[in-house]
Amino acid sequence: MRNAFLSTVLAGGILMVAGQHALAQQDASAPTPAPAASGPCTQQTVDVFGKAEGIEYRYWMLKLQKAVKEDDRKLVAEFVLYPLTWNRKEGTVLVKTRGEFLKNYDAIFTPELKGKIASQNVKCLPGDDEGANVGGGELRYSKFATGNTFQITSITQPGINKSEKLPWE
Repeated sequence: MRNAFLSTVLAGGILMVAGQHALAQQDASAPTPAPAASGPCTQQTVDVFGKAEGIEYRYWMLKLQKAVKEDDRKLVAEFVLYPLTWNRKEGTVLVKTRGEFLKNYDAIFTPELKGKIASQNVKCLPGDDEGANVGGGELRYSKFATGNTFQITSITQPGINKSEKLPWE
């Protein structure tokens, strides 16, 4: 009876290992999906930084969306890395201080930019080697090791073709 039990356990273990091996081969032969688009997302998302950091990027974006919606200018000013690169039709400006940012808030955060921020699907938040971006790059933010915080690094006025005006031109 003991031999019959051992034979059953051994046979079950062999079948289980064989099944796992078959699944592993099946997974290995399946094409690896590109990290750019998973599900409804059409481009690479902040998941490129890893799952945990992708969640942090999304959570921060929700905080930015709320602050912009509530017109909490002081909080938005805290989210900025100074000097902020502000790409305008007239040329690039470095917004050096919080006071300068608040003074120019309405010109920087145009209704069109606010709309892009509000409508950004957080699940499909685009990400690349420069961090996250909103509206095709009109607003960029990144995570910084100092203080482990996220900050807005640049804002490009909607409608500017970035290849037309570069900061060093």
